[in-house]
Amino acid sequence: MATDYLHLYTGNMMEVQRICVELQDLGIKAIVKDQETSAALAGFAVPAMLDAVKVFVHKDEFENAQRVL
Repeated sequence: MATDYLHLYTGNMMEVQRICVELQDLGIKAIVKDQETSAALAGFAVPAMLDAVKVFVHKDEFENAQRVL
């Protein structure tokens, strides 16, 4: 799976949500990875990580997804 998806953007959750909505409007499914929330849900105490949310898209859709940025 990891080789099929490319990193598109890293930012805060508000920016990532806006980007994901725009990608969805283009028919592009984004994968969001939020390490801070994942760590908190797993029971780890983590310092606040600003701009820690990452957006990935399938490599076949990467070029079209870059236009959203």
